[in-house]
Amino acid sequence: MEVAITKMSENGQVVIPAEIRRDAGIGPATKFIVFNTGGNILLKQMRKESLAKDMELMERISRSEDQVRKGRVVRANSRMKDEEIDDLLR
Repeated sequence: MEVAITKMSENGQVVIPAEIRRDAGIGPATKFIVFNTGGNILLKQMRKESLAKDMELMERISRSEDQVRKGRVVRANSRMKDEEIDDLLR
């Protein structure tokens, strides 16, 4: 994983450092989905084939965070299969 530091301009623009762009294989026309989750900004490359899946995942994460805030939790056993854990979360 590449890590770099950048800052926002007065116009609200953020430069993605060259080494990060190279590592991710992104160019000038690349589109991103921008998420704000608790003040943390997340950029995700926008791809048609995964857009619906990405949006569903973000909605599930949001619902889960809301349930945790309300004290509604489900305990999973580390020996459980991924499918069993997914079923608990639905």
